[in-house]
Amino acid sequence: MHGKSYTQEDLDALMEKTRAKAIVECEFLRECAGGVPAGEKGLAAFVEHHLGLVPDTPDFEDAIKRIEKEEIGERETTAEGGEVDTAEVYQVNVIRHSEHGAYLAEHQIKALLKQAASRIGLFVARRGSKGDLAEMGTVLAHGDSLQDPTRPWEIHLRNGDGAASTRYQEISGSVNSPKGKKSIMHHTEVAAEGSRFSFALLWPDTKLKADDLVSTIAAATQIGLGSCLSLGYGRFRVNNLEIIKPSKPKAIEE
Repeated sequence: MHGKSYTQEDLDALMEKTRAKAIVECEFLRECAGGVPAGEKGLAAFVEHHLGLVPDTPDFEDAIKRIEKEEIGERETTAEGGEVDTAEVYQVNVIRHSEHGAYLAEHQIKALLKQAASRIGLFVARRGSKGDLAEMGTVLAHGDSLQDPTRPWEIHLRNGDGAASTRYQEISGSVNSPKGKKSIMHHTEVAAEGSRFSFALLWPDTKLKADDLVSTIAAATQIGLGSCLSLGYGRFRVNNLEIIKPSKPKAIEE
């Protein structure tokens, strides 16, 4: 009895023959707002670049401690009548960063495509298409957005010459909670308008057709990427969309 062994490269090649590919080149029309609570590095970057304090100085360290102690988290304010009517939340949100600059994560792109497909009724119209996109679909950085071939799930934001620039924007709003009206205030890192990103989407060429994918991406441009979407952040346009059909798979050898 003779067996045959396969490597991951063999399996990937087999999948490649059955999947269509969309190459999507995009540009932000509005700033893209980050939604990741700042960790130690993010707070340090905020204090240095937004507050203008020099690292490793007493003022710098005091600012870090003040933000960690006083500003991140929820604080209640009590009205004269003794009832809690307002709570203030203040925090620093950032965009994901690598040594190559700001980037979008693979799951952000996939979540957006799932949301867009759902909004246009695709998953209801084509039974089984949700699994093809959500479970069998793969998002990879493409072109200049692929800065680290070993980490293709990081879709880097670019400005044509290098990493896209970012800054901090103070964003405020309010929501209702069981404790009353809650005022939300936070500094959020945003990527500049005009920042570009490119990704490739691979999916099984069965239930989800090319026209379906085009309609999904069209809807996605209206939804946007990142945080604070209700305020208009994260809207983008597609500069180019190319769809490549798969080759026909060979019969499986006995």
